Amino acid sequence: MSEIAISRRYAQALNEQALATGALDRVDADLAVIRDGLSQSRELVGIFSSPIISREKKADIFRALFSEKVDPLTLSFLVLLVEKRREGLFPDMMKAYRELRDQQMGVVSVTARTALVLAEEDKTALVTSLEKLTGKKIHLETRIDASILGGIVIRVGDTVYDASVANQLASLRVRLETGSMA
Repeated sequence: MSEIAISRRYAQALNEQALATGALDRVDADLAVIRDGLSQSRELVGIFSSPIISREKKADIFRALFSEKVDPLTLSFLVLLVEKRREGLFPDMMKAYRELRDQQMGVVSVTARTALVLAEEDKTALVTSLEKLTGKKIHLETRIDASILGGIVIRVGDTVYDASVANQLASLRVRLETGSMA
């Protein structure tokens, strides 16, 4: 079984348990705390991914770090990942969990690439337009990509809307080369 499929199964199990215990919001917040902790600490990532550190030691470290900060369900889940030697899947599992929760809440993740930083009012207008287009709540992630020269490239699920200058220039080049300027 692929690591992605395993990550999805663990994410599904955590989601079902959180739903059954009424801890969905708390688990959502806990995973954000842990993700932030991992992004801010190379040492923690090293501990999480080290094959040298024993499972018992890792579990003790996670209990010490997170027992006061996260719901017991989340902590039990972390310890389970360590016991099953699946802690390396945690980043993929968090992503799968977030996608599952977004789906449950009717949220669509959208990535917008622009050549320059978008102003807040432009982001707000973009989110409003995309919510009207999709009929769902939008979680917008923006990225700077100078290679598009200008304009915007939007990814909504598997659909890409490319209104970049680079794409328009490439299209113009093809039309000039084929002689189909009409």
